[in-house]
Amino acid sequence: MRYHIVMETLSIKKGRIIIYRLFDVASEINLSLVESQTREGARRLRLSKYPSIKAIEFANPPVSVELQGFIKPLFGQDTKVNVTARAYDFGVISIAFDIPIPQDTAFTGLEPVTKALDTDESIDKKAMEYIVHLIGTLGEAVIGPGIKDEFMEDYMIFFIEKLSGPAETSEFLKQYDPSRLLLYETQELSRHTRAETLKHRFSYYPNDLVIVHLDNAFVIEPSGSSDILDILEFANAQMLELRYYNHVLDNELSRIYSELPKGKRMPLFKLRVYERFVRKIAETVTDFTEVTEKVDNALKVTEDVYYAKIYRTAMVLFRSREWEDSIKEKLQVVTNTYKMLYDEISTRRGHLLELGIIILIIIEIVLLLVI
Repeated sequence: MRYHIVMETLSIKKGRIIIYRLFDVASEINLSLVESQTREGARRLRLSKYPSIKAIEFANPPVSVELQGFIKPLFGQDTKVNVTARAYDFGVISIAFDIPIPQDTAFTGLEPVTKALDTDESIDKKAMEYIVHLIGTLGEAVIGPGIKDEFMEDYMIFFIEKLSGPAETSEFLKQYDPSRLLLYETQELSRHTRAETLKHRFSYYPNDLVIVHLDNAFVIEPSGSSDILDILEFANAQMLELRYYNHVLDNELSRIYSELPKGKRMPLFKLRVYERFVRKIAETVTDFTEVTEKVDNALKVTEDVYYAKIYRTAMVLFRSREWEDSIKEKLQVVTNTYKMLYDEISTRRGHLLELGIIILIIIEIVLLLVI
């Protein structure tokens, strides 16, 4: 009973809910052009804290743009939702809905709101409206535009700057179970479930806390720094792109298999057709290798410090290694197919050359006999 009484009194003095929707919208986005077209509201991503920023390097930091917010009924009142878009050079745009938590909101009052937000389809619809408008506004900065509706990442972060309770997060965890928010639950959970949900937990100072989960994260950051938010968003953007290109490679493999020569022998009269086919395969390997390297190298972890550990943990939870291995395996299959066809074409051309020589010899003999 005592646990429930303390939990009821523990409240949020200052905090936000950030809901992300990330879309693959293009083959590439010219970030310099985005900056020039949205000069007043654009800013490059830059981490603020030392020494952690030395551990992470952005190859081409994404560009953020402030968008027009809107009013949404939440917490029993009309709430202003701030909206930010962030463009990544590898073709992803994220939409972040920033929802302020009313002062003195109890965690038990926050739980049903976040549970409802998790299944709120109007957020997806709103995000798509912003994406469509933004692509039209950015124009030539979006290279090869095309929204992939079936490829969208969603993520939610509970960002707390100030609590009514204890300053140290170790004491906070004794009074409230954040796994309820992370699992969108409104009732007490088992000890095992709580331990599993909270196992990816980090603290730099006694009064901060980061808990990374598959679909969301819980952050206590008294300084108000958004570094953790930015890193987790970046990780989601990378994962979206890896997922998308894994799917594209599946389609490419299906196309290659459908166009492969049928039967054991490659027809001599179709050599030019298959030569063009092989060139397309080589271009596919080159294009996909460049894209995946660009995504992989978008963010480099140089030291194993606080931010780097959080980023690596997020990428493990998002199964980045599995997606990367899947892409590499499929690229290897495409490469092997290219080599097999190239060798077959070379062999058939050799046979054709031999046949040509034999025909010439026969013609020469016939001419000698006739003469």
